[in-house]
Amino acid sequence: MVVDNNLQIKMVVEESDDGFLNFYRISHTANPHKLTSEADNWVEYLRVPPQDRALTIPISFTADNKRIYWQWGEGTDLGQLVVHDFGHPEKNEVLYTAQRAQIGGVIFHPTERTVLSVTEIYHKPDIYVANNTVLEDMQYLVNLRPTGTPVIESMSLDFETWLVSYISDDKPFEYFLYSKSQKKTEYLFTTRPELVGRRLSKMVGFDYKARDGLKIQAYLSLPPATPLLSPDQVKEDKKELAKAGMLPTKKQKLIVFVHGGPKARDFFGLQRQMLGLLAEDMLFCSVGFGKNLTNAGNGEWGRKMHQDLLDGVDYLVSEGVVDRKQVAIMGGSYGGYATLVGMTFTPDVFACGVDIVGPSNLITLLETIPPYWMGFYKDMTAMLGADKNTEEGKRILRSRSPLNFANRVKNPLIIIHGSNDPRVKQAESDQFVGALKKNGIPVTYVVYPDEGHGMRKPHNMLAMAGLVEEFLHQCLHGDVEPFTLGQYNSTAVVRLF
Repeated sequence: MVVDNNLQIKMVVEESDDGFLNFYRISHTANPHKLTSEADNWVEYLRVPPQDRALTIPISFTADNKRIYWQWGEGTDLGQLVVHDFGHPEKNEVLYTAQRAQIGGVIFHPTERTVLSVTEIYHKPDIYVANNTVLEDMQYLVNLRPTGTPVIESMSLDFETWLVSYISDDKPFEYFLYSKSQKKTEYLFTTRPELVGRRLSKMVGFDYKARDGLKIQAYLSLPPATPLLSPDQVKEDKKELAKAGMLPTKKQKLIVFVHGGPKARDFFGLQRQMLGLLAEDMLFCSVGFGKNLTNAGNGEWGRKMHQDLLDGVDYLVSEGVVDRKQVAIMGGSYGGYATLVGMTFTPDVFACGVDIVGPSNLITLLETIPPYWMGFYKDMTAMLGADKNTEEGKRILRSRSPLNFANRVKNPLIIIHGSNDPRVKQAESDQFVGALKKNGIPVTYVVYPDEGHGMRKPHNMLAMAGLVEEFLHQCLHGDVEPFTLGQYNSTAVVRLF
């Protein structure tokens, strides 16, 4: 549902069986105060094809509610900021075309609703000022915290007072009040005061080329005390990596941390799940970026998408960053699936794996889509590249399902699941553990009876962190904080097979 500045409904959106997003505006004959889903209440406004869905989003109306701003995906890889008269999407005025990454945010004047700035997020957020009235302000805010990125959370209606937060990779969020007229800030608070003053890891963005020629964006984080090579200590072809802080003096252990989605990405900033593990002399790499890159993954689960991860490992090994014999893989949801793929399809690459709520059987994954996700079914089958309702589709899905290759697992694996997971049912992990037991392969299986698609309760999150850290210590032999089951009164049920 899309509303204007007066909170009046202007459009609704639905997903059709062909995977398109359909936007509808209110018809001229409809009563705007008594709207129903009846067809005569609505007129088609815009149809967005599947490949453009992630980049075609209504953002805001102009102050008079006569024009509407959109993030627009048609005809571009990274998207544009456009505006058109409401009711005439064919008459777009392009205000900004993304340069390096898709648009991550747009700041508007609080009353005039004019565009002040646009943010792209490649590795770090890049701010592009669109209105000279805020140029000095943005420069002041950037200079205030050179290692962080300012985010304008809100503005007073008189445009005088701004609430500003800062995103940093090595410190928690900080909040300030900014006075536009005085060019001054007042510090308010930090979200994690217990971390202030502690030395935390940096998050370095880098690119590498996959075997199919695609450029992959990723992040690398080293433990904060890791000795690094300086640019004058390396050859010319490695100086840029040394400048970025990516070249340790000795090869490191690696955890390939794969995000969920998979139509998602990781972002620059403090990563809470890495804080404890990175203290243990480990390193993370996570990939995922962009419209064309995302759509290139359709039909490539367990194939090119997995090869991208392998190519990332190879790149870091070739640059002398990583010890090939000490590489683990970890992730949740799709990242859990990627973990199972790594442990079954390429069992010699990864020394161990951490699967959190990952699907093991793509056929049963599709069969158990919850009712409120059925509009997403077409998009899901497009991502998987196969439909469970055809014989050829079943053949493809079976060939990409780790369950059917469980007998190949040869290195330690921990599987974690919430019993109330509505998206990836616990049965996905149950059946994989059952297949491992059938083949006499050991596994650690952790079930949280009061959790769902990931851990949300603090005591369970702490316990999971302890279990994972201990598991990775046994595998990669890093340092570990002492942990005993029941230490945080979690509901974890741990079974060793």
